[in-house]
Amino acid sequence: MKTILKSVLTLGLAAGLGLAANAQKTATAPASATILADLTITLDGTQDEIAFGNISASTPGAIVLDANGTDNANTGTITNVARFDLAGAAASVTVSYSATVELANGDPTPATMIMTPEVVGAAVSTAQSGALPVPNNSTITLVDNPDTTPAVDPIYFIWVGGTIPALSGQATGLYTGVFNISVEYN
Repeated sequence: MKTILKSVLTLGLAAGLGLAANAQKTATAPASATILADLTITLDGTQDEIAFGNISASTPGAIVLDANGTDNANTGTITNVARFDLAGAAASVTVSYSATVELANGDPTPATMIMTPEVVGAAVSTAQSGALPVPNNSTITLVDNPDTTPAVDPIYFIWVGGTIPALSGQATGLYTGVFNISVEYN
């Protein structure tokens, strides 16, 4: 009787495990990746810095270095906006950059100023004056470069200027800082 009971229990346990295994379900999902040309961003060789020029320590209004190069206010006479050249595949790209840049001097009295960047962009290198705003964390599209015949090399140009608030007795000296920008395919 014990042997029969053990056999029945063993068969019942095996049948239960078999039912549990049949309850398992599976599913699949496709996987893919699109490989695009390397995305590059380089600082132009001429428009290679954001330079407000020589400014008075007590400038009463905002100091504006216009990224379009047309409406500077309260800057020195020798100014420069930075230009970044993007190249890669004809695709959409997210552009992210520093929301503010701290400019600091080291002598004679340590002090800081905050610059708010102004960023504009266009698909043509000669279109700075008409370039459109590029908000932080926004998407732009690289397109075939119309500067060449035939149009090749998807590219986009970004110009960076900025604004410094009015100054009142600002400590003198050379103020420097770093503007960071990054790009990535969407």
